[in-house]
Amino acid sequence: DGLGNHNFDNGATFFRTEIVPLANFPYLSSNIVDAAGKTPPEWKPSQVFDAFDGAKLGLVGFSNEDIPELTRPGALDPFHVESRIPRVQAEVNRLSANGIGPIVVMGHDGATAGTLDNPTGPIVDLADALTGVDVVIGDHTNFQVVSTRPNGVLVVENLSKGVRFTRVRLLVDTKTKEVVYKTADFHKPWNIGVTPDPAIQARIDALNDELKPILGTVIGQSTVEVLRSDSCGRVDGRLCESKVGDVVTDAMRTSFETDFAITNSGGLRAQLTCQPAGGGDGLCPSFTPPPWQITRGQVLAVLPFGNTVVTLDVNGAELKTMLENGVSRMPAADGRFPQVSGLCFTYDISAPAGSRVTGAVRQAADGSCTGASVDLTAAAMYHIAENDFMVTGGDGYPNFASRA
Repeated sequence: DGLGNHNFDNGATFFRTEIVPLANFPYLSSNIVDAAGKTPPEWKPSQVFDAFDGAKLGLVGFSNEDIPELTRPGALDPFHVESRIPRVQAEVNRLSANGIGPIVVMGHDGATAGTLDNPTGPIVDLADALTGVDVVIGDHTNFQVVSTRPNGVLVVENLSKGVRFTRVRLLVDTKTKEVVYKTADFHKPWNIGVTPDPAIQARIDALNDELKPILGTVIGQSTVEVLRSDSCGRVDGRLCESKVGDVVTDAMRTSFETDFAITNSGGLRAQLTCQPAGGGDGLCPSFTPPPWQITRGQVLAVLPFGNTVVTLDVNGAELKTMLENGVSRMPAADGRFPQVSGLCFTYDISAPAGSRVTGAVRQAADGSCTGASVDLTAAAMYHIAENDFMVTGGDGYPNFASRA
C-alpha cells in the first residue's frame, strides 16, 4: 500500500501502533520521513519481489505532498512529507544500481483532468519527470487513466472503491531482465457466483442489529431527494453546487446565526436522503417517496469525520481569499470546492488562480441570488461558520484557528 492522507486520519502514532501490526503486506512511502530524513521501520521506501527466472521487481512507494492540507494539524507528527520527485528518483536509482528491474512506482496521487489516454495532473507530472521507471500506478482522484508517456513510462489509475481494477502486464526478457512490452487494461469486479463468508456475514448482521435502533431512527423528511451529486453532474459533488452542500451549510448558518457558512465539498460523503429500498450506510427503512426519509445514520454518512462547526469573524478580503481557494483547482474537481450559504458568488476559471472571484451578493430570503452586494474588501466584517478542519488550514483554506 502506498501511504496517503487517509492512513493518518487518526494520527501517525495510531497508524504505526494499531494498523501496521495488523497488515500482512508492506506499506510504502519514499517521501514521508522523520526530521533526519529517515524512513521509520513501519513503512519502507520500496519493496523488492522475486518475480521469475531471476528477475526482481522493484516497487517504489510515494505519498501525496498535500497530506498536511488534507489531515488534521499534527496528524503526521513527528514526520513530514518531502517532495516526491527527488525522493522517488533517488530510490529508483538505488534499486537500479543493485540490479533490480523492472521498476514500478506506486502511490497516492492521480490525474485531475484530461482524457483516458491523455491525462493531466500530479501523477502525470511525476511520471514525466522520472527516469528508469517502467510503470507508475496512481490513486486518490478517482480518475481512469492508461497512458504511455513520451519517456516510455506507462501511467495507470483506476476508478475508486472497487468500481474497477487494473491489470498491468510486463513482458520481461529473461536474459537482459529488461521490459520489452507493457500494457494495462481495466476490469469490473463481479460477485456473481460468490457466496458471502457465513461467519463474516453473521458478524456484520449482528453489528447492524445493534446499530439499527440508534442509527436507523428517522429524524427528518424532505420533499425532494437531497443528493451528493452536484449541478454539473459530478457524483462526488466536488465541481459545482450540490443540494447536500446547500442543506449542510444552511444548517450551519442558521444554527449558529452567522452571516455566511462555507464547507469543503470533500467533507460531504453521501446523499442526505435515504434510498427507497432502505438499508445502506444510513440503515434506512424501506419507504415510498415522497417524502424522502432521513435517518441519523444517513446524516453520519454525509458527515463521517467527526468535524465540529466553528464560528469566527473575517473581513471581506479574507472571505474572498477563502472563496478563491475553493475555486483555485478548477476546472479540475477538488475537495476544496466551497459549498456556501447566505451568499452567492461568481467566478471566472479562465482567470489566474487567486483572482477568479468576480463578485458576491447576499442570498435573499427565498434562497435566490438577489440580495445586496457583499463587500469583498478589508473594509467590511462578517460573522461566518466553517468546520474545524478548514479553519486550521485544511484543503488549503486560510488558517484562522486562533480566532475561531
